[in-house]
Amino acid sequence: MKRMSRIPILSYHHIGPRPTGSRFALLHVTPSQLDRQLWALRRLGMRGVSMSHGLSSLQSGPGRRPEVVLTFDDGYRNTLTAALPILRRHGFKATCFLVSGLMGAHNAWDDGIGEGRSDLMTLEDVEAWLAAGMEIGSHSCTHPRLQMLDEAAAAAEIFESRAALQKLFGVVVDHFAYPFGGFTPATVKLVRRCGYVSAVTTQPGTARGDDAIYRLPRLLVDGERGLGRFLLQVGTPYEDLRHGRGLFAG
Repeated sequence: MKRMSRIPILSYHHIGPRPTGSRFALLHVTPSQLDRQLWALRRLGMRGVSMSHGLSSLQSGPGRRPEVVLTFDDGYRNTLTAALPILRRHGFKATCFLVSGLMGAHNAWDDGIGEGRSDLMTLEDVEAWLAAGMEIGSHSCTHPRLQMLDEAAAAAEIFESRAALQKLFGVVVDHFAYPFGGFTPATVKLVRRCGYVSAVTTQPGTARGDDAIYRLPRLLVDGERGLGRFLLQVGTPYEDLRHGRGLFAG
């Protein structure tokens, strides 16, 4: 039995105070929480990396220093204003998954559910994120539930987002995050056909070398949990054992 290459992929959303009465308060991680989390990872000898770097490590085998992939979904403006200074302070890199058709607008997919409006990055904000050495990925054009669309509409959301981001910012967009974490086998095929190198889900677990590259699991960073639970998630096999994922290759 040999131990498989493994790397945690962390999923963040809002970096800011938790709004009172929010249905999704767990998606709000305060800047001080993020700072403590990254400080703890650094003290443990881990370094935060982008999807591209982490995927390379996952496929080539573990290096001398443990790595953790940092991802931010949706492209909230506080990813730039609050998270970026903390990332830079700790010398970490990250990937932000953008909703290409709503940049400079707000989280319209949450309208009508009482979650409140949050500003999304503008074009200039994304340019600043990239200039800081960070990476972007696609989170579709409008953040729909892809599994509920017909094939043509789903293909447009997946393909046009990548094309738009690459044209706007002059970078290669290799990675996709399924909106709401929803996908079907047909959706996965579309992502592959559209030229992405990988796709991440909301399915819990630590990514490992034998995982399907277009269905990579992530670890949701829960803003209602303390630092101890965070380190248990990231630094131990806790999540894999909890969800029945083996530790060894056959």
